[in-house]
Amino acid sequence: MSHTIPFYDLYGESLVNRALHHVHVEDIAFRSKGLGWKIKPHRHDKLVQVVCTFDDAVSVQLDDSKYELNHSCLVVIPTGVVHSFKFEPNIKGYVVSFSTEILNAMAKNDERFNLREIMLQPQVLSFRNPYQMKRFANYVELLRDELAHSEPDQQWVLEQLVQLLLISVKRQQQLEAFSDGEAGRDAKTLLNLKHYIDKHFREHLSVAEYASMLHVSVSTLNRLCQSRLNQGPKTLINERLITQAKRLLIFTQQSICDIAYGLGFKDPAYFSRFFKQSVGMSAGEFRKSHDSQ
Repeated sequence: MSHTIPFYDLYGESLVNRALHHVHVEDIAFRSKGLGWKIKPHRHDKLVQVVCTFDDAVSVQLDDSKYELNHSCLVVIPTGVVHSFKFEPNIKGYVVSFSTEILNAMAKNDERFNLREIMLQPQVLSFRNPYQMKRFANYVELLRDELAHSEPDQQWVLEQLVQLLLISVKRQQQLEAFSDGEAGRDAKTLLNLKHYIDKHFREHLSVAEYASMLHVSVSTLNRLCQSRLNQGPKTLINERLITQAKRLLIFTQQSICDIAYGLGFKDPAYFSRFFKQSVGMSAGEFRKSHDSQ
């Protein structure tokens, strides 16, 4: 039956002898609204796609696998994979298409990331962190904005944005690999801990307050951090403060007192002691050591 399934560039556009656009972004509604929110089975031989949905209901078929989704997801569609969709009316989301040509070119230019491997298997990936979902959507909007204008060095910019999007997909794949069982729960707890520390480190919350946010006991949080990260949660919190302090000392002209207050310390002298104990030199010495570099 496979020979009856049409090949398209983008859905509804038959292959023609013309140069493919390397990257394309559109809202899901752009194509599916006029088709009753249904996309019939089809495939692409020169495109890979990532379909991003936000909490709305959607039925997905990827070759012989079917999925009923009602949460924020990424659907990864490699070349040649037969796929179809039935979307909830007025669904919010994106379809991002990449030509194999641009992926091959990027793989040759940067060997650190084998971006083609990310798109080898059809997958449905769940966003397990709202921040990751928001970041992916921001990348898509930047890509769409770049495509809407003609600017110098546009191809280079497009490749960088495509790389950011695909690395986001790779991160979701890595999270998915740890999603099941005890290891998955532990990984999710630690990822959420990092997210909460990034958000609240200036508030100097206690380990107990972070544990409460994560719905675990203090002893469980201590055990997870020690077993998985070889350090306690208090150390993670303090390291985040020190990292931000170092950034401000190196890259701004703020006074040490202002930095201390900005990081939530009520007493600059206490901040100075805290910094010296953690780094091995005073904040002023640290700043001077980088001024001379």
